[in-house]
Amino acid sequence: MRVTLKCPDCGSALPFDAANAPAAARCGGCGSTIPLTLSDGVRTDQTVDLCPLCTGSDFYVRRDFDPKRGLTVVIIAILISAGFYWFGLDLIAYSVLGLFALIDLLVYRRLKDLTVCYRCHTVFRGAYTPHAPIFDLATADELELEWARELEKRGKGRSKPDA
Repeated sequence: MRVTLKCPDCGSALPFDAANAPAAARCGGCGSTIPLTLSDGVRTDQTVDLCPLCTGSDFYVRRDFDPKRGLTVVIIAILISAGFYWFGLDLIAYSVLGLFALIDLLVYRRLKDLTVCYRCHTVFRGAYTPHAPIFDLATADELELEWARELEKRGKGRSKPDA
């Protein structure tokens, strides 16, 4: 199983292979040492039952798709369509939007699922069968705040400026 966690200090992505993961990961961005707690299910790519960073057991499933790339494709489709619309070619403009929507649907159906930890946003990719539910905003709000309080107790995490 491939696991990608975010450093609690600087937010850098730290990917590692769970099968031969060390007891602690070292962040390349800030140099901090992050202790890892891997369960047998995660190490053997059988199931995601325990987060190695926050030791939580609350996860959700989503498609393995980069939202930034998706937004870029949508913006490109809108710009191309707007160009045709500007010159009065309405049918072509709407056809471009329809074509991009169809391509988006085909790409989405081909993508695999991945599991994400609600608290610390650790991402799990592997051959296991995902059993977690889909994303729930209320659960995310509650557990992300819990993780932020835990980081404050440990003296880690980025401080946010007061508004």
